[in-house]
Amino acid sequence: MPTGGDDELARLAREVPAVAELLDEHAAAGTTVPVIEIPSSADRQRGPRTPLLVGLLLVALLALKLGWPQLVTFADYLVNGDPTFRVGVGVSPVPTPADGRKRAAVPLPDPPDHDSYAFMEEVDTGVPVTFDPCSAIHYVVHDPHDVGEAGRDAITRAVAEVSEATGLAFVFDGYTDEKPSPTRSLRMPQYERQWAPVLIAWSDSTETPRLGKDAIGLGGPRASDRPGTRRTWVTGGIQLDTPALAPWLHRVGGADYVNSVLVHELGHVLGATHPVADDQLMSASNGPGTLQDGDRYAFAKLGSGPCLR
Repeated sequence: MPTGGDDELARLAREVPAVAELLDEHAAAGTTVPVIEIPSSADRQRGPRTPLLVGLLLVALLALKLGWPQLVTFADYLVNGDPTFRVGVGVSPVPTPADGRKRAAVPLPDPPDHDSYAFMEEVDTGVPVTFDPCSAIHYVVHDPHDVGEAGRDAITRAVAEVSEATGLAFVFDGYTDEKPSPTRSLRMPQYERQWAPVLIAWSDSTETPRLGKDAIGLGGPRASDRPGTRRTWVTGGIQLDTPALAPWLHRVGGADYVNSVLVHELGHVLGATHPVADDQLMSASNGPGTLQDGDRYAFAKLGSGPCLR
């Protein structure tokens, strides 16, 4: 079950000191902070209540400071797929596209060499199986090794990069005690959603035997089991080798290495697989560690699937 973290309040005070100043100003003036209603879809989930309320509080305070006509709703932060809304850092909400997508589609680049990209499955030649771009991709984090804030920030950075490259929206639902499993169900009552969220697990070779000597990360999608419908990815999972990766988060330049692994595994969750070429991020060797032409083409294609509603 996802759980919140009260340390968000302390983190908010550190990173956004203007919040305390705004509270003092309105206390002295005798004004109150308005209440913003959480959309029903978010309210139903058993998610991290403290981070959600912190996000709402920040939005409300900014509304008081800037004026209500400039207010961006809490739902806007969610559907734009930027998990940094929790501390109000770097949020740049954009209008919801008229075509029903959560985020605007990424223009498809000219096709690169065919050896530079590959898809796990295709519904037709060159047409990959995709997630529904009219629904946000929800994800939760399993952190039994207490990688903590550094791990969460690494995931946030990678998710934001993948969201930008695909035009797909992601929503962080919080932490979970769910362990990775090869027999994971598509539906799990504890999440109170149609489909279980993507599970990103800080794991090890004891919990996930495939990790260790041969792999520092594993990732992949799961398809809908609805008969008679277009085959579509609806969830997935990532397992990270914590002993191998976590120390890099505290080394100079190490965060870039961890980011390359996370983006690579997120690419697998979206339906990309290893291409023949070895100079791409999605190559089996992680290539140069940053997105290349083949990667960007594959990610744009994986974000351009049809809406299912």
